[in-house]
Amino acid sequence: MKSITMKWMLAMVVLLTLLIGSMILVNSIFLEDYYIFKTKATFVKEYEELLEEYRGISDRKFLDILRRRNSDNGYKYLVVNEKYDIVLSSAPEFKEGNRLHLSKFQKEFMKKNEKELTDGKVFYQALKRDDSKQYDITLVAQLRKDHFLLIAQPLQQVSENVAIANDFILMIGIGILIIGVIIANYMSRRIVRPILEITEITSKIANLDFSERYHGTLKDEVGILGKSINRISEKLHSTISDLKHTNTDLQKELQLQKRFLASVSHEFKTPVGLIRGYTESLHLGMAKDKEEAQEFTSIILQETDHLNRLISDIIFLMHIDSGIFQMNMKGFDLAISIQGVVNKFSQMPSEKSFELSVETPSKLQVCGDEGRLIQVLENLISNGIRHVSPGGILQLTANQKNNLVKVEIYNSGKQIPKEHLPHLFNAFYSAQDSRSRNNSGTGLGLSIVNSIIQKHRGECGVFNRADGVVFWFTLPTSNDKC
Repeated sequence: MKSITMKWMLAMVVLLTLLIGSMILVNSIFLEDYYIFKTKATFVKEYEELLEEYRGISDRKFLDILRRRNSDNGYKYLVVNEKYDIVLSSAPEFKEGNRLHLSKFQKEFMKKNEKELTDGKVFYQALKRDDSKQYDITLVAQLRKDHFLLIAQPLQQVSENVAIANDFILMIGIGILIIGVIIANYMSRRIVRPILEITEITSKIANLDFSERYHGTLKDEVGILGKSINRISEKLHSTISDLKHTNTDLQKELQLQKRFLASVSHEFKTPVGLIRGYTESLHLGMAKDKEEAQEFTSIILQETDHLNRLISDIIFLMHIDSGIFQMNMKGFDLAISIQGVVNKFSQMPSEKSFELSVETPSKLQVCGDEGRLIQVLENLISNGIRHVSPGGILQLTANQKNNLVKVEIYNSGKQIPKEHLPHLFNAFYSAQDSRSRNNSGTGLGLSIVNSIIQKHRGECGVFNRADGVVFWFTLPTSNDKC
């Protein structure tokens, strides 16, 4: 670690020495030209604005403009004629009509460049004053055919111009700082930081924290090590996540099994209790006459049938949820199956009168297990018959949209409370006014419907209407796989 630090320090010393030497060299050679260059754009813009304002106005108004600008920016403005006499000056002591003579160094400069000035060339440079070490930054350009504009700003020697020098040094200093930070960061990332980063990552992995990754771009041994650590972290994280997920699923499965067993026990208790009670009554000869004995026997048979249906439904649910249940998938016309189920129910006697109607296309080609889908239709229609209002309507509609067939079973009657709707397809769901169970049902009909439809890659649900309830399910249409 000490060797790496020494190398880093040596690199920084060499770099800073080179940068400081470069700064001194640049400061000594180029600062004057830099300042002149920096102010050139301002002077040229000033000249262009004055040239535009000068057109069409009197000398008096133009003098006012020059003095106002002098007050704002401190520049000295002179308008001279072809004889190099001062016609207008922003100096407060100047009076219109006076003819002042131009300074010798300015006059010599204009005479030297008279032809270029007449041709419209703009001159901008530092002019040394007469018998002085001081300079004026001066812009000289033609204002009109026989008049020229001079814009001047006094400039002390560059070495004494602290403000400009500080500005320049600040810029160089910022450059040095930026470069130094970049180099320091690079050296740290290149040599020290990747190792420290890998060390931190491995410490977190040891504590089963796999959130961090090595993001270095090095292709040397350190980079290879970092990528290997990433692969180890990802593999461990994936394995542990899978184990946690599996454990969570097992816990949920155990809870479901516990609730299922509790529900099954509850469902068995009532019919078993009735069978035992009426059997004991018959055994003890408590029936008053033959008719009452037959009534007891009839109740025992009904409850036995109920237990048989309940056991069959439980076995079917366990079979379909086991993952080994196989559907006999094929393409068939669901419209024919719907009509067959409706015809079956229309011929069955019912304790209450209602209107049974069907609205389906002439053909509904779907992909599925026809026998199981008939079971779905029978369960939903039976559920609807049990809850249709006396003299009401039980309506089955089916239609196709895109690659889905949707079937709806509507029955007029009471709505289902909203809080029960999401749970109706749960096995043995028990709630007041629940549609999933009643005295003649097992409480598993809608759960069986849900399992069968899911095996067909479809969906099912229920919603209320103003005058009743609608159960629905969807199926994919027939395709090449059927």
